[in-house]
Amino acid sequence: MSPNHAAAMRQSAVNTEFFKSTLIAGVLPDSDSTRPRKILDFGAAHASTIAHLQRTFWGRLTVLDLISQASEINALLSDDEASEQRATVLEDSFEPCIGQAYDLVLMWDFALHLSDANLNWLNDWLDAMLTYDGVAHGFVCHNATRALAAKRWGIAGPDQLEAESGSAELPYQHLRGALSRGLPDFQIDKSVLMKDGRLEFVIRRRETP
Repeated sequence: MSPNHAAAMRQSAVNTEFFKSTLIAGVLPDSDSTRPRKILDFGAAHASTIAHLQRTFWGRLTVLDLISQASEINALLSDDEASEQRATVLEDSFEPCIGQAYDLVLMWDFALHLSDANLNWLNDWLDAMLTYDGVAHGFVCHNATRALAAKRWGIAGPDQLEAESGSAELPYQHLRGALSRGLPDFQIDKSVLMKDGRLEFVIRRRETP
């Protein structure tokens, strides 16, 4: 094994972490379900998520990788004069999902790449994409003074998450309150604080009185 290859393997090991999750098992569809569950990975495909789906034979995974486009989406959503361009770009971006209803949306860190002002767009998007009883799973920032590293997340097992750390920090870090205000049609069903300062959460549709 060459020194460079060994160093790369060591670096890879340092950048990959595994987290025990008390929430993910509660949102993963049952393997003996009579209907295949549809899962949307909203942010980035991760090999461990796909591998877990293949091992357990539940669900249908659709990947929508938009983290690299988040700044462009923010600009479009903030520009009142870009309505035609906005419609074209957004429709092209979400083409794999248009007309679909998902039981589970894995937002992972993607919401943290959108500004607070554009969380209302995420609310409308989730409202259109989630089934009535569907849930979304993701992360927000627990403490505004804590810098969060960008990560690629995956499902390593029924109660285990895998994260590959990146070198960049997240451009936006929403607190729980900002998320609640920005997603008025949803409520945080469960949440747990992770060791790196992220708050793992599950959201469901808000019950109408």
